[in-house]
Amino acid sequence: MTTIDETRHANRRLKRGTTVVSTEDGVHGRIARVCTFRRNGVDAWSYVVETQYGREIWDAGELCVLAPQN
Repeated sequence: MTTIDETRHANRRLKRGTTVVSTEDGVHGRIARVCTFRRNGVDAWSYVVETQYGREIWDAGELCVLAPQN
């Protein structure tokens, strides 16, 4: 079982290529790289995301990670 802190911080260390969806408008994309880091220098504040519309910057709290399909 995951804790509240694990759920809250889950989007802060995503790897390049991770498929995500914007919670703002439902657009799909893939993580290209971290855009800005939090003060600790490890956790991401925002990401550069490649979408069908080009590259966009999304805050870590405004995206949802899609589970891999088997």
